[in-house]
Amino acid sequence: MTAYLERTRLAELGAGTRDVVPIVVGAVPFGVLFGALAAQADFSVTNTILMSLIVYSGTIQLIGLNMMTAGTPLPLIALASLIVNSRHVIYSAALTPYVRQLPMWWRVLLSYGMTDQIYALAERRYSTRDRSGEKHWYMLASSATLFVAWFASTYSGFEFGDVLKDFGGLGLDFAIYATLVALAAPSMDDARSIVVGLTAGLVALILAPIPYQGGVFVAILTGVTVGVLSERWFPPKGGPRSQR
Repeated sequence: MTAYLERTRLAELGAGTRDVVPIVVGAVPFGVLFGALAAQADFSVTNTILMSLIVYSGTIQLIGLNMMTAGTPLPLIALASLIVNSRHVIYSAALTPYVRQLPMWWRVLLSYGMTDQIYALAERRYSTRDRSGEKHWYMLASSATLFVAWFASTYSGFEFGDVLKDFGGLGLDFAIYATLVALAAPSMDDARSIVVGLTAGLVALILAPIPYQGGVFVAILTGVTVGVLSERWFPPKGGPRSQR
């Protein structure tokens, strides 16, 4: 039994590391950009690294950096951070049925590494029908790999931003959006999920001008609401996802 668990865990670690590679390719330019902008704003290397270590959110790091540079009061910066990252509450609710049985320290560890991309990977992995009870190791490997890449790219951007400033012209940032689309597409496999996806996407598009990605949060809430209301008309295949 111990040998089986070790093999399963190694397999999950390997799969998580492999699947996150395309996301890493797309995230690195953002990390480099943040590090370079922090250096230009006269941030110390310590403060720059701590921001990536503590905040660990590319969007709010860039927004927060601009707001701090402009002299925005700290309460407003905190409010912007809350709005931008409020979608993680929904991520937590969606993954709770899968990780509820884990010890508290495991759940805290996994929550720290949760990003939009890691959530997409985790949801896809947990929705896969197999007998593995070690899928949290998949989450650990993917989130740890992405975090190391983000941390390293932030430092590289701070130290070598002038040399690496041409990264933006390579179009690598497109990889992160293409990967998210590829991860989300297989989940839209019935009428209910298609309605939810199209509705949330349309709302996000219409509300795109709202600052601090407030439109994304509204779109997520709209998608959840539509999903709950449409469940009676479009039951998901094979029962709820939490039973897969």
